[in-house]
Amino acid sequence: MKKKDKLFYYSHETGTFKEIPGYRFKGVTILFGSLIVALCTILITNHFYYNFLDLGYRRAAFLETENKILREQVKSFEGKLHQIEQTLDHIVERDSELRLFVDLPTIDEDTRQAGVGGASQDFGIAAGSSRELLNRTHRWIERLERELQIQRDSFADIEEKHEFNEEFFRHLPAIKPAEGRYNPNSFGRRRHPVLGVMHVHEGIDIACDVGTPVYATADGVVELAGRTSGGYGRMVIINHGYGYKTLYAHLSSEIKVRRGQRVERGDVIALSGRSGLVTGPHLHYEVIHNGVKQNPIDYFFDDIDYNEAAEQFARGLEDAR
Repeated sequence: MKKKDKLFYYSHETGTFKEIPGYRFKGVTILFGSLIVALCTILITNHFYYNFLDLGYRRAAFLETENKILREQVKSFEGKLHQIEQTLDHIVERDSELRLFVDLPTIDEDTRQAGVGGASQDFGIAAGSSRELLNRTHRWIERLERELQIQRDSFADIEEKHEFNEEFFRHLPAIKPAEGRYNPNSFGRRRHPVLGVMHVHEGIDIACDVGTPVYATADGVVELAGRTSGGYGRMVIINHGYGYKTLYAHLSSEIKVRRGQRVERGDVIALSGRSGLVTGPHLHYEVIHNGVKQNPIDYFFDDIDYNEAAEQFARGLEDAR
């Protein structure tokens, strides 16, 4: 029972009412303890059963697991990027070979590395290994992208130059115009075999019988075909473009082409003869580039054994004696 804000209880031992000392403190302690136990029970239940209070424990654990997986994936990407880099290095080596093959200068390392190594990116990560890992991967990808762009541009240049070369080489004098022996040292200043005076011989003479086929040494358009008033007799001149012309002189009357006709390398354009100022049948052949007479044997890509040619010519002179 309650009396003057005091709490008493009946004691059967003494048969009297006794006061309960400190009942307020004990009551508060019991109540507070009960609340703590209840709160702990709720939190434990929340942690292990569905997070119904939405305190974020499972969310944090999920994000930690997700970040761990992402870091592992980024590291895996680094391995793949390394393989791509090795493949690209091989392509770069091949690119240098191809550029040399088509007569283009190689791309130096400074040009390839220009612009590589930019500032770090902010990925929303304050600091730590994850941020450094992402920044390193980002810089790696940027460098590979730049090198790939350089490589794409280089291959485009190679393709363009290759197409030009294919067209150019078809128009470049590159074969002997006729079968026969020749003196590889006959280009330049020498004594004229008929007039007996020193003069500049602007081509080479290929010794061959009358009626030997004469071939166009490159693709082009016939600029002249027929008899001339000079010592060359009957001749053909072909304009090959790119500044190149070829001249075939002392031909027979069997000229197979006409002015303005297009010809290809290997086409028979005439038969050799002995027209003009000559001592015997042969073909006089000249190569002109931008108006300057060239040594024709420098263009005999199908017959480059000059020593053998010189020996054959010397044997021919001995046989003639």
